[in-house]
Amino acid sequence: MKIIRYSKNPLLTKENVPFGVNSIFNPGAVKYNGKYILLCRVEMPIGRSSFVIAESADGYNFKVSSIPVLTPEDHKDFYDYVNWGIEDARITQIENKFYITYTGYSKYQPIVMLAETSNFADFKIHGPISEPSNKDCALFPEKIDGYYWKVDRPSAENRRDIWISKSADLVHWGGYKVLLEPEKGTWETDKIGSSSNPVRTKKGWLMLYHGVRSFGTGSIYKLGVVLLDLEKPWIVKGKSKEPILSPDKVYERIGDVNNVIFSNGWIIEENGDVKIYYSGGDTNVCLAETNVEYLISLCK
Repeated sequence: MKIIRYSKNPLLTKENVPFGVNSIFNPGAVKYNGKYILLCRVEMPIGRSSFVIAESADGYNFKVSSIPVLTPEDHKDFYDYVNWGIEDARITQIENKFYITYTGYSKYQPIVMLAETSNFADFKIHGPISEPSNKDCALFPEKIDGYYWKVDRPSAENRRDIWISKSADLVHWGGYKVLLEPEKGTWETDKIGSSSNPVRTKKGWLMLYHGVRSFGTGSIYKLGVVLLDLEKPWIVKGKSKEPILSPDKVYERIGDVNNVIFSNGWIIEENGDVKIYYSGGDTNVCLAETNVEYLISLCK
């Protein structure tokens, strides 16, 4: 099985949102109480983003909630770091709680925020878990060697590399290591970042990532996949040489930001089937399907 786009893409556009928005895109994804939950970014008419829940019984037909579930205003003590919007949630289940890492935007530049929930209705916001400028953060779903682990993408002058770090409490982080850097002269030459929470497989931790190549008047965002060592997750066992998803369809080529395929959520079924929820052109929510074994086979 290769990567197959859902025939009825896009799953969601702004017409599916029961309140006024400019766009709906870049959802985190998880299964909860037998249902598929997407925590979608919605850009409000003012131009700042909040999160809204979309729910489905089958993973294909989603209904969007009538109001946002998390907004910058909900952040209270941390509002100064998110008052330009909250973006691009990644969801990781650790034991019986769901942890959400996302980008907070403000005059202080992008910063990684952490929240937790057990029901996707009530959220405890822990606040920033990075310094600026940082984004594209995802948590591992279990402790390794007694620590929690995360990947993120700090910006340092002209560097856009993926880093990995560890924590005893999910809030205070250290032990930083460079995990992956853009491969020059390829589809990911300019910058990379995580595109999903890592998942455990028999061969290693499997994670989607995005790569960006700039040209003349813009950039092209594509998806790849990487395999990390189970016991030493800072070791890259292999990654796809070619992108697994590239902007090809009209709904990926044309949007608020042209030529973008961007994901930060996937769901791995018990039988190994994979649902990759992604957005085309920063404008919609789409689906592509594959399986774990095929993705691992690409990580040479």
